Amino acid sequence: MKISREVKIGFVVILTLAAAVWGYNWLKGNNLLVKSREYYAVYANVGGLSTASPVLVNGFQVGAVSDIRLMKDHPGLVLVTFKITDKNFKFPRDSEAKLASPSLLGGKVIEIMIGDSVRNGEFVYAKPGDTLFTRYELDLQGQVNEMIAPLKIKVGSILSAIDSILIPIQTILNEETARKLAEGLGRIPAIIANLERITYKVDTLISSEKEKLSRIFSNVESISENLRNNNSQITSILDNVEEITDSLAKSNFKKAIANATDILEKVDNIVTKIDNGEGTLGALINDDRLYLQIDSAARNLNFLIDDLGQNPERYLHFSLIHINKNKGEGTKKKKVKTN
Repeated sequence: MKISREVKIGFVVILTLAAAVWGYNWLKGNNLLVKSREYYAVYANVGGLSTASPVLVNGFQVGAVSDIRLMKDHPGLVLVTFKITDKNFKFPRDSEAKLASPSLLGGKVIEIMIGDSVRNGEFVYAKPGDTLFTRYELDLQGQVNEMIAPLKIKVGSILSAIDSILIPIQTILNEETARKLAEGLGRIPAIIANLERITYKVDTLISSEKEKLSRIFSNVESISENLRNNNSQITSILDNVEEITDSLAKSNFKKAIANATDILEKVDNIVTKIDNGEGTLGALINDDRLYLQIDSAARNLNFLIDDLGQNPERYLHFSLIHINKNKGEGTKKKKVKTN
């Protein structure tokens, strides 16, 4: 049977179209010749992910991304559809679809992070059409930014500290301060020369007074030797002092203080009474009349004594005759009594 040219051309066209359709779907991640299971994942950002991007499990490809589109009901979120072509691969329902960067070129892949969903001792596997939990892995730029961010903050704080230090330094190191600093540096040779002269004088003084210093050190050594030789006596003296302090501590100071307090209270009462004018002493101190009376009596007594010394006849009236007459009468009376 002879095949016509038109049939051959049509057959080639059909094969070409089939290959084109298969290639197009394969480029999109849909292998029409392989049975696959379809799953979904929702991301906020899918930068670097494209259709036909591989789906990996522990680095092994088990599928590919088949479709990426914005969600109608949730603006800003991206719905990613991927297909698992490995018929032997199953994963638990709580597994996660992590968006990762396997290389430095910027391409993204989906890594299935196997979960551990168990019910009644058996794994609960995800079913085709389920939406998986998602997770993000920082790309190289994100990792670098995450590492540099704390360093950036520290560098900023260091620069601020340096700036705060330099501002006062700039304020201090003005023209006047620089001039004074230069003058001070110019005086350093003179200061060093003065120090050399002082050290020379000190050395000369030590050389001239070497014998005196030797005697002083000898005396100090002698004193320390005496202290060492009389250590037992010093210890005995300290023991005696300790016994004295113990005796004083054991004595009844409390009672003595109480007695002294009573005495002070009594003295205070007496002074209070005197201050209030009670008693003779209080009246004498607080009342001028008693003092004036006593003073007047003392002056009168002094006047009387002076007058008695100067004019005794005013106060003594007697005569020798009268005295003798009294004596004679007395003798007569005595004789009469004897008879």
